[in-house]
Amino acid sequence: MGVRAIRRGKIGWPRLIEHELVVPGLVPDHDGVRIAHLTDLHVGMLTPHRRIRRALELAQACKPDALFMTGDFVCYNPKFVGALAEIMRAVHVPAYAVLGNHDHWTDPRGVTRALERAGVAVLANAHSTLTLRHAPLDVVGIDDALTHNADVSRAFHGVRDGRSRIVLTHIPSVADRAAEHGPALALAGHTHGGHVHIPRVTARLFRRMGAPYLKGYYDIGPLKLYVNCGVGASSVPIRAGAPSEVSVFTLRAAQGAR
Repeated sequence: MGVRAIRRGKIGWPRLIEHELVVPGLVPDHDGVRIAHLTDLHVGMLTPHRRIRRALELAQACKPDALFMTGDFVCYNPKFVGALAEIMRAVHVPAYAVLGNHDHWTDPRGVTRALERAGVAVLANAHSTLTLRHAPLDVVGIDDALTHNADVSRAFHGVRDGRSRIVLTHIPSVADRAAEHGPALALAGHTHGGHVHIPRVTARLFRRMGAPYLKGYYDIGPLKLYVNCGVGASSVPIRAGAPSEVSVFTLRAAQGAR
């Protein structure tokens, strides 16, 4: 697994992190596929819209085969759904998303419509199949767990074994249940990496609150989880130790995979 961070733009703007990652269960046809991951855009009062646009620009400039987004598109007020719709018009690659707690608290139907009108498929406890390099890749979307909308069994119903699989969830701990369904790469957000991250202290506090997965990689049985620090802010506009993030992954099949 290789990771390379590239800082671009003004202080506080998103940094691009490029990963090369061996994905459990990835079929050889998908070796070298590139995907981008964005989360926690938080279109609202505390996140400059130009920062969110920059995040989309960084993601798409890497020419990913697909873009995955894991919730919290808006923040606190339905009036920001219109701004989200305008920003999402910049999406020009196949894109899939799940909603987060702020979306459900604010206007889940409006957020879903805004994303779908921009060509982003919203998966609410459902899956979809994306064909890349003439081979199927299953995208499993688990709805938000904090607002009690997650149904992992329903999301995986009908998903076939033996195919490449990417799981989207806003809440990272849902990966524990997703791992029961076999190998995959799971992408999550929600934590903001602690937002203000103090080594050892922040992770310990999150674990005490029942949130064991804070940022970065975790191996959960046959599943590899990545928790993205996110782009925006919902309460505290200042970040420390968990900078705003755009992640792009080059997927690799395990040696000997058939």
